[in-house]
Amino acid sequence: MMRRLVRAAIQNATVTRGEGQTLRIDPIILRAANILPLEEVEIVNHASGERLRTFVEVAAEGSGEVAVNMRAGDVISVVSWGLLHDGQTLAHKSNVVTLDAENRVIAVAETG
Repeated sequence: MMRRLVRAAIQNATVTRGEGQTLRIDPIILRAANILPLEEVEIVNHASGERLRTFVEVAAEGSGEVAVNMRAGDVISVVSWGLLHDGQTLAHKSNVVTLDAENRVIAVAETG
């Protein structure tokens, strides 16, 4: 059996520009979460509950940019899912990255 589990999550990202059909994000944040360019992600808007599935594009390094088709200033979470066999789930750990209001990494944790 295959199970779909959270592989990586970025919490409390603030949308800097409400544009585009993809998620454009600072590569420093992507590296902290271990999310790759062109990887499929789900975006959850904390205020409205809106969910959007798209893929990741790289923004300028160190820019703090988080651009997606939501209102600038909205706080979002970004979730990357992975498919694992039952045997893989026992040792599974998720990367959880927490950002401050300027989209700087303030915490990186493994959960599981």
